[in-house]
Amino acid sequence: MVARNVTWLAVLVLACSAVVVGALGEEFSAVRFVSGVALLVVVTRLRVPAPFEAVFSVAVTVAFWCDVGRWYHRVPELDSVVHFLLTGAGSVVALFALLRGAGPELRQAAANTPRWTLTLLVGMAGTSAATLWELYEWVAEQVSPETMRVGYGDTVADLAVGVTGSLLAGALFAGASRPGAPIGSDA
Repeated sequence: MVARNVTWLAVLVLACSAVVVGALGEEFSAVRFVSGVALLVVVTRLRVPAPFEAVFSVAVTVAFWCDVGRWYHRVPELDSVVHFLLTGAGSVVALFALLRGAGPELRQAAANTPRWTLTLLVGMAGTSAATLWELYEWVAEQVSPETMRVGYGDTVADLAVGVTGSLLAGALFAGASRPGAPIGSDA
């Protein structure tokens, strides 16, 4: 139950952040925080295992604050840590989103798949999510120059730590999953 409360606390922090930065005239930053609120509300509907949901929620909140507060410029290593955690926990979230929309047959197939395959599925979901995030960073930089650290080296480093985080999260998730138990269902 504590882990689920972390998500709602993150939603509250992001919503309050949107109001405050919006009141300060930073509309683009306010929109970023609102998008984080929307993302986390959707995640609560996916029935992701609580520890992964909690880590993802905290990582989303930290990522948005690091972005808006320009913390990445002050602590460059923070970017890699956030990408590792966000993509790692986000890979499990992405897998649950895919399975939720796929129907019971694919969910049951995922439940019966070998652990190494489940690890790779989570890793691929995270790699896809990391790629989409890097596209978001590029678009954000085009809309509001100098707000993001982008470039070839940064993108490759972000993807490398993201893939690593995804595979580790996949191994943790696969190790914690009971063979044959439903994955991503309402049961």
